[in-house]
Amino acid sequence: MANLYYNDRLIIAFTSLNQSDKKWTAGAEITWKSDGSRRSHTIGGLADRFKSSDDAERFVINLAKAWIDANP
Repeated sequence: MANLYYNDRLIIAFTSLNQSDKKWTAGAEITWKSDGSRRSHTIGGLADRFKSSDDAERFVINLAKAWIDANP
């Protein structure tokens, strides 16, 4: 699991191993404050599979950064 700040938003990235094919999937939770309220966006249900947890984590972090850039 990785936690990082990007453009004043917290990205929490996580990975899990699919036991049937021994490949990794990833997801992320993005949180931030807006107008005094906590907001969040979840990235999950991805079909992408990876040979390593690190590859999956890098992929979802890049997706999260792209989402943040597109939703300022």
